[in-house]
Amino acid sequence: MPISVRFVVQSTVILLAVGFLALLAIVGMTIWLGERSQAYVNDVIEARDTRSAAVELRSALQTAEASQRGFIATGNEIYLAPYGTAKAQIEDQLVVVKRALSRQSETDALLQKLSSVVGEKLAEMDRTIALKNALQDVEALALVKTNRGKALMDEANVFLSGIIRAADERLTIGVEEQRTNALRCRRRCGDGVAVCSRDCRRAR
Repeated sequence: MPISVRFVVQSTVILLAVGFLALLAIVGMTIWLGERSQAYVNDVIEARDTRSAAVELRSALQTAEASQRGFIATGNEIYLAPYGTAKAQIEDQLVVVKRALSRQSETDALLQKLSSVVGEKLAEMDRTIALKNALQDVEALALVKTNRGKALMDEANVFLSGIIRAADERLTIGVEEQRTNALRCRRRCGDGVAVCSRDCRRAR
C-alpha cells in the first residue's frame, strides 16, 4: 500500500519534534550539571583555602613556640628573629580560617574556642619572653614549667587537625562529584546525539 505524502510529512514533523524535545532536555540537563559543577568547584576552592590557612596557622604557631623556647633556654635573642613574623602570620591566618568557616553555623563554637586558645597561647609566649628580657629568668622558666603553654598548643593542634581533616573530606567529595557530573554530562550528550541521529534517519 503506497505511503501518502501527508503521512510522510506528518511522520517527519513528529520525529523532528521528538528530536527537538530531546535536544532541549539535553541542553537543560547540561546547564543544570554545569551549575552544579560550578558549585562544587567553588566548594573545592573554599575547602582548599581553608585547609591551607589552617596548615599555615599551625606551622606559624609551631615556629613561634620554637622561637620562644629557644630564647627562654639560651637567652640568645637570635632565636627571637622569626617570632615577630610568626606572630603576625598567626593573626592573619586565624582571620582567614574564621572567615572561611563563618558560613557554617555549626562551627561557631569551634571558632570561638580556637580564637581563645590561640590568644592565650600568644599571651603565654609574650609573657615568658617579657620576663626573660627583664632578666627574670626564674619566673620565666617557672611559667614554662607549668606546662600551660604545651597544653594550649596541644589543644590548638586538635582544633586545627579537625579543620584540616574536614577540609580534606570536602575536597574528596567535591572532586568525586565533579567527576560524576562529567560522566553524566558525557552520557547525556551521547544519548542526545544517538536520539537525533536515529530521528534523522527515520525522517529520511
